[in-house]
Amino acid sequence: MIGFDAIALLRRPAATERTRLMDEGQQFIELRNEDLGRLVAAYRANGMSGRPERLQRRFDYGMRCFGIDERGELIAWFWALHGVPRYFDELAWQIPLSTSQVWLRDAFVVPKRRGRRLLIAMMGAGIDVEATPMVYYSDVSVSNVPSLRAHRALGFERFGTVRCLRLGGRWFWRSAPPAGLPAPSGLRADAPRILLTPEELAWHRAQMA
Repeated sequence: MIGFDAIALLRRPAATERTRLMDEGQQFIELRNEDLGRLVAAYRANGMSGRPERLQRRFDYGMRCFGIDERGELIAWFWALHGVPRYFDELAWQIPLSTSQVWLRDAFVVPKRRGRRLLIAMMGAGIDVEATPMVYYSDVSVSNVPSLRAHRALGFERFGTVRCLRLGGRWFWRSAPPAGLPAPSGLRADAPRILLTPEELAWHRAQMA
């Protein structure tokens, strides 16, 4: 198994105003553990595996999921990590986050609703979730131009690009952590090349969510 990733790291200072409001009939909601079945169905309806055990693990690890409900249909969603670490399985990095930092990940808009700035509306609505403004982080594949454009519209700026080559699930060749990233821990975070031991591989797989 060979995998290669090039990922843009983005950051936005704390903000207090939305960029775009919801349209009529749309509601910004938080999806909780009891909504797991709805999330699994939404993932699978859009061609993704939606493995219940992995989504459940996200809730177990303290991740929160937010989305847009449009007259009973889930049309967009993203995950947020606030005060819990972001495990970057592509690089085997555990990135700590304080209570004033939020990492947004895996934002998705259903294909039939794309082109309507829903990602901007949804992520902008997240500002209302916490009373205290937060510093936001996110990561996007460098090839995902629409998502990068939406992040720019929300005020995110790229502060680094990281790359990783993985062989057989155990060999990692990876970039150095860039300046501006909370210092990662995890599996020998400062080493550019690692071969995971069986114990490290088990830990790595347990963190993936």
